Amino acid sequence: FFFFSSRRRHTRFLPVSWARRCVQETVSTQSTWGYQDLCKFISNTFKMIANLRFRHIYGDAIREKYDGTEYTTTSSESCLLKGNNTFFAWPWRSTGGGTVAVLRSNNPHRLPVQIPLIRGHAGPIHDLDFNPFNDYVLATGSEDTTIKIWNIPEEYTQDLNEPAITLTGHQKKIGLIQFHPSAENVLASVSYDETLRIWDVVKQEQRSQINIKETPYGLDWSLDGKLVATASRDKVCKLIDPRANQIVHSISAHEGPKSQKFIFLGTTGYGLSCGFSKTFERELKVWDLNKLDTPVSVTSVDSAAGALLPFFDEDTGCLYLTSKGEGLIRFYELTDEKKFHLNGDYRSNVPGRAYGFLPKTSLDVSKHEIARFLKLTDNYIESIRIICPRKSDDFQEDLFPEARSEEPALTADEWFSGRDELPKRRSLRPGAHTAAGGQVRAIKASGPSQELQERIEKLTALVGDLETTVNNLQGQVGERDQVIQELRAQIQQLQTENDTLKAQGSQ
Repeated sequence: FFFFSSRRRHTRFLPVSWARRCVQETVSTQSTWGYQDLCKFISNTFKMIANLRFRHIYGDAIREKYDGTEYTTTSSESCLLKGNNTFFAWPWRSTGGGTVAVLRSNNPHRLPVQIPLIRGHAGPIHDLDFNPFNDYVLATGSEDTTIKIWNIPEEYTQDLNEPAITLTGHQKKIGLIQFHPSAENVLASVSYDETLRIWDVVKQEQRSQINIKETPYGLDWSLDGKLVATASRDKVCKLIDPRANQIVHSISAHEGPKSQKFIFLGTTGYGLSCGFSKTFERELKVWDLNKLDTPVSVTSVDSAAGALLPFFDEDTGCLYLTSKGEGLIRFYELTDEKKFHLNGDYRSNVPGRAYGFLPKTSLDVSKHEIARFLKLTDNYIESIRIICPRKSDDFQEDLFPEARSEEPALTADEWFSGRDELPKRRSLRPGAHTAAGGQVRAIKASGPSQELQERIEKLTALVGDLETTVNNLQGQVGERDQVIQELRAQIQQLQTENDTLKAQGSQ
């Protein structure tokens, strides 16, 4: 496909896919466009494409795999596969209760017939999430209405049956859970009891509860933790202030009845919803968080049936889109016009049962790897690297800006008191940083704080003093009661003697 530019007097060539997209865009937006309008539109398209930094990225599956895996057949809105720099985990197939398999990252091998599992839930696992500041802490949400926090040992050789912490309060099965991105030990959960709850994990306290009024489909924190986004079966995406216990905004994002998601796009001030149109086409919509009346842009994806799973990289502005039951991962890039441009895709004939997006700190920057996925199939797990090719082997500053650090920006008490902070960031340059999250740090339920303990001791001492005073007073009252009884007896005796004397005098 080519067109002739009358201004520059030469022929310019377009790839067929771009040309087809330009013509479709022309027909769908301005059916009255003429030749000059089409030339201007295609010229602007060229400029936009020239400004894309990741238009040459591609996916590459690592040959070594984790063979012999099993997975649960329980339906869930979660991606069901989570990982960090040290471990990755997913729900294992189980005939009774819920079990989770945890394996070490970067050690692909064939699994033995029996492997150590996490056991402890009475129902199937619907979601799980690693603590972003501690690689050895895993949270699981189950159909038994509980959330359990587990300490993963360094030498993981036996089944784990006892959780470090158990969070109870939901009345129906847990749908989704997610840790706070910048505050330590703060967890959000949504359940089929149609509530969103915020937990102080270490203190085992539910600090907030909001009624979302429908079955949940999606859950996401804003990058600074100020808002929580949920998507539900009523086709409404809700932006919630979790500390004020109120819904700030509600968006009727997609008209289709199937599952939809809403995620925040980093620090851009925009959000992304993905779902189905009235004609059952999968679509993406970008929303300005300060003006949610209409979407900023709408991008049609395809007409497949699976619910979309979006993974957004706030450092590069890239969006990775996939779905359970598909072997396709699409690569999008956010343009200056706040529209997602399709840069390419990774295709496989083997469908993925679950996908997991690994943190940026787990990438091999020497191979220009800008993202990595874990893909769970029927009998193995493989790693898929997303690579942006460069001629130089040197560290590429533009490909690898500072990423989220493993150190929390806030404590739970600071966040609940009203403070907000973006996650701390660190360089991805080799040797520039030592990961704190990779150190073994067990989590445990805390007792009362020092200040509270001192108050308890003072009140206990005061109660003891009061009890002593009461006992003394009771003793004094007893003594006085005895004196009164003696005086009454004396009065009675005197009255008897007086009556006797009166009787003798009258005779």
